[in-house]
Amino acid sequence: MAPPSAISPERAENHQNGDEIPTAEVPHELGISESMAKVQMPKFPQPPTFADKYAERDYLKGRLAAAFRIFGKYGYDEGVAGHITLRDPVRPDTFWVNPFGVAFSLIKKSDLIQVDHDGNVIDGGEVRLLNSAAFMIHGAIHQNRPDVLC
Repeated sequence: MAPPSAISPERAENHQNGDEIPTAEVPHELGISESMAKVQMPKFPQPPTFADKYAERDYLKGRLAAAFRIFGKYGYDEGVAGHITLRDPVRPDTFWVNPFGVAFSLIKKSDLIQVDHDGNVIDGGEVRLLNSAAFMIHGAIHQNRPDVLC
């Protein structure tokens, strides 16, 4: 017998072989009542919201550093050339980026450097070497697309 979805309603009305008439209803998993099946699914976790922009900055820098370590772990680092950036929530005219020459797998949030739209390093870790490709690419994006966070 064809599955219910393969039989049009007109053909279901003319079904003659004595089997039950297929419907468009999807059956529930065995052992689950209809009321249980209609329970609302839990929502996906959402990123936290912050009242304090400095707390948001700290959280986002930690996530950015974690992203670098994950990329490094799975071999997606480009030696000294790769970069990922994040717009600063406190000063949206700046962004955070990895310093030039630090391995992705070793980056901590204290290593990240803050760069303005003119390419000046204004805050950050001990190594404050800016990758010029990171600035040219991401600086242009952050400057021209204020809606882009990273």
